[in-house]
Amino acid sequence: MVVGGGIIGLCTAYELRKRGFDVVIVEQRFFAFGATGRNPGSLWLQVRRTGTELELARRGREAYAALERELGPTFEFRRNGGLFFYETDTQVAHVERYAEDRKKAGLQVSMVTRREARKLSPILPDTALGGVYCPDDAQIDAQAFARGMGSACLRRGVRVYENTAVLGTMRRGDTVVGVRTVRGEVHANAVVWATGAWSVNLRSEGIDLPIHTTRVGQLVTQPVAAAPGPILHGPRGVADCGALTDLPGHDPAAFPEPPPLNMTAGDLGYADTLAQSTEGSLLVGNSVDGRGSLNPHISLSATQTMINTALDRTGKLGEIGVTGLWAGLVGTTPDQLPIVDKIDGLYVNTGHSFGIATGPTSAEVLAQIIVDEPCDLREHLAADRPGLHARAGTTTPQP
Repeated sequence: MVVGGGIIGLCTAYELRKRGFDVVIVEQRFFAFGATGRNPGSLWLQVRRTGTELELARRGREAYAALERELGPTFEFRRNGGLFFYETDTQVAHVERYAEDRKKAGLQVSMVTRREARKLSPILPDTALGGVYCPDDAQIDAQAFARGMGSACLRRGVRVYENTAVLGTMRRGDTVVGVRTVRGEVHANAVVWATGAWSVNLRSEGIDLPIHTTRVGQLVTQPVAAAPGPILHGPRGVADCGALTDLPGHDPAAFPEPPPLNMTAGDLGYADTLAQSTEGSLLVGNSVDGRGSLNPHISLSATQTMINTALDRTGKLGEIGVTGLWAGLVGTTPDQLPIVDKIDGLYVNTGHSFGIATGPTSAEVLAQIIVDEPCDLREHLAADRPGLHARAGTTTPQP
């Protein structure tokens, strides 16, 4: 049984079914109800730290290409790259060092001028002076992917219980053998917990994972002229860009976040992104607040920060209608890597800071663990890995 019907749970169920297991998915609401359905589907490679972070993203991109061949063109896998732009002369030297480091990591990156950046992206902010372009970055329609993966699971015989909130686990000795739900008990030989931010509820089961919850917000506009282009990351919030912030000589003062509005200092963060949906809607974000909470409602201050940032960059955006606000709850770990392991009789696949990229790969890793297949990433994602407890502090999650 897999608890959770987002990208992580669906991919895990799919991998287990391919290996011959009888699989049941239990979801509290419906597929992609949580963070999976509330993000722009950005698949960033260039901002990922060299090592396991970048390797997970690389394999994730390869997995989407393979899934597109298996499922057909159902989830709009767009390979238009990503553009990290800068806005001040002070930022240039930092960005140039970042570009050189990304080349050493084996990524295809190039510094581009403002004019070149404008040709790449018709939605580039007026304030952008240039940037770093990486054709390895990509984008999917996350909601469409969840629908496509859910349909693929059903076609292959996976049973699904939606609108079925889990109340707790059931045990036999040292093994979790099912769950109690609002609709009754569901029994299984093994249980996989893939509930994202809601994994903190395992503390009531005696499993205290080092997961920190945050609320990641997006502002969605009415459709404008849709034009293929790269996903964008700006300099007004780079805490999720470990490849940049970990560089020697990095000066946080060169990349200030928007000032918090009517909130306690430190309560509001910003991961500066801009993308466009397949329908043409602009996806402005990401505000980050609600730390330590499972409250899904975006705050007025977070909303105002996204609006102010957008208008400060491009005044003409003020004429575009706002059609929605997304707020996705994300559960992250101190080292920004997911936890994929068996803990106290329960399999877990959770703690994804950038789940769009890590979802397919982590699902394969967990399936490999369950059937005892060779797995080179196992120790890097284990619950007892040193980095999970040694790294002090947290950084802003990437949805």
